[in-house]
Amino acid sequence: MKAATKLNSMQQFMIQLFDRPVNPKQEADIKQLLANYFAQEIDDEMDGIWEARGMSQKDLDQALKTHKRTKYKDAISH
Repeated sequence: MKAATKLNSMQQFMIQLFDRPVNPKQEADIKQLLANYFAQEIDDEMDGIWEARGMSQKDLDQALKTHKRTKYKDAISH
């Protein structure tokens, strides 16, 4: 049996915030808001990495042009 974990402050806040009914559209909208927030966080982090490494769109375009795909062998043997 999994041991109980203590809720962190954000989890407690979310429980209090949603201690009321929400309809399916509201639920979907809230999930989309959270997904957008975390996607933006990832974008910001990647922008920081690119900037720290001095990378540009030109570097990405070049990497995509020179990328070599792995040749896959026929996985089915007879």
